[in-house]
Amino acid sequence: MGIGDGESIMLNKKKILAVGAILLLSASGAMAQMRPGARAVAQACKPDIARFCSQVPPGQGRIKACMKEHLPELSEPCKEGLFQAWLKQ
Repeated sequence: MGIGDGESIMLNKKKILAVGAILLLSASGAMAQMRPGARAVAQACKPDIARFCSQVPPGQGRIKACMKEHLPELSEPCKEGLFQAWLKQ
């Protein structure tokens, strides 16, 4: 395994996280109406949403777009929650 392989693995993980974030953050409705996995991700990512997107008005995919812009900066618990939820799909 060379250096390029490690970079490829990290790039693939980032792509998986991006896809997971898009899928999970696109869920609409109140927290009570969310699937348990999506609810867990929302809880894990709540500090990140507050940190990066607190000034973004909800609706029309604006929070999702904001989180996508900050994907590399998301906390490890948020990234792990997104990754675990993606694996369960």
